[in-house]
Amino acid sequence: MTIETTGIQRIPTESRQGKPRSLFNLWFAANLTIADFALGFIPISLGMNFVSSIISIVIGNIIGAAVVGLSAMMGPKTGYPQMMTTTNSMGRLVMRVFGILNLSNTLGWFIVNIILSVLALYLIFGVSYLVIIPLFVASIYVVAYYGHNMIHKVERALSYILGVLFLVILIKVLFFGGTHNLQFLGGFSLTSARVDTAFFGMVAYSYSYLMSWGPYASDYSRYLPVNVSQRKVFGYAFAGSLLSTTFVEIIAMIISFATLSTSSIDSLKSVSGPLYPLSLFAIALGGIAANVLNLYSASLSGLVGGIKLSRTTFVGLVAIVGLVLSVVFYRGFYSFFESFLLVLDYWISPWVAILVVDFVVLRRQKLNFDSKFKWRGIVAYLAGLFVSVPFMNVFLGNFNYTFVFSRMLGGIDVSYFIGFIVAALVYYLTSVGTNGRIESVLTGKTQI
Repeated sequence: MTIETTGIQRIPTESRQGKPRSLFNLWFAANLTIADFALGFIPISLGMNFVSSIISIVIGNIIGAAVVGLSAMMGPKTGYPQMMTTTNSMGRLVMRVFGILNLSNTLGWFIVNIILSVLALYLIFGVSYLVIIPLFVASIYVVAYYGHNMIHKVERALSYILGVLFLVILIKVLFFGGTHNLQFLGGFSLTSARVDTAFFGMVAYSYSYLMSWGPYASDYSRYLPVNVSQRKVFGYAFAGSLLSTTFVEIIAMIISFATLSTSSIDSLKSVSGPLYPLSLFAIALGGIAANVLNLYSASLSGLVGGIKLSRTTFVGLVAIVGLVLSVVFYRGFYSFFESFLLVLDYWISPWVAILVVDFVVLRRQKLNFDSKFKWRGIVAYLAGLFVSVPFMNVFLGNFNYTFVFSRMLGGIDVSYFIGFIVAALVYYLTSVGTNGRIESVLTGKTQI
């Protein structure tokens, strides 16, 4: 296996390879994780019944998987990493800002996944985290260091292994896990304000997790041939994301209803019985599948942000930083850190909305690096972000603040959807309906 030497340069046409179906395995493996598993315990904590829980999870995941699929479509046409597509709508300097922002985002999730996966391995082997963390990071580093082709091979293998492991967990839960406590009754009604709030809140939770892969998607599709079917690229990325996420979340949800518990690890132990080590091993492997993408995309995002290192050198640097911070934050801090990262994800929805409008609707599929700033995109992004703020319900550890419209809606956070819709509409209208007059006013340039 050769080491990938390409950084963020465009992949030449003659170097293109692969088939769209590889995206199914990649996104299927990447979403069989502890983060997905934990999401499945949210419905019971919101007081939802079984049927409405499933429907809300499926709806949120369909919308989130569509974002992953649409983002993946950009890779074969542009040949660039996902973050570089920002240049077409907001300019190359803003592209660099978002590159650094996504570097911090991917590094953060890298650390959280390390801590949660190492906790699972500690419960199996009882070895100190000071030993397990370096070994865990080293295994991820090797795959990310070799790059794109190695990542696809490893993710394909993990998709089969993890699929079987989680299927075993599901069979154990359904037939030998005491599922007599499942609350199938109670019906599904959107006429109850309490159910309404919980239902739409769970849709938002599910969507926000899958949507957060948007800044990564083209990183793993840009080697595909230029003339590959965009419908297939979308379909395989969409299906892989949707099926795995929904599968894991519903397994977790069944466990939560069977144990009537909101604690994911304790509940998994309760229903797994003698298979508990196997269940924990699946959790740890899922952490590897997700973190390979986090580490690789972190290196690309840093290069997009202007860091002057080779891809392989920067992968090593990010791995070392992630290892050190994982050791520092291992005891007690990661729960706050995870909340912080979920809040940080607010930036993604309006950003990806503009990219989708630019690429899919306006058909601007060749990247242009001619301008530092492109004001239509900047204005649309800020509009989407600011309008979404009153709809936020922010949790940061023990801190919670519910903004005015979220409070009126019973505490649900629909800001992700508001930000997406507003940014998309503003960008489209200023790009087509006004022929760019807003941009010419802001820049002082006359457009012909």
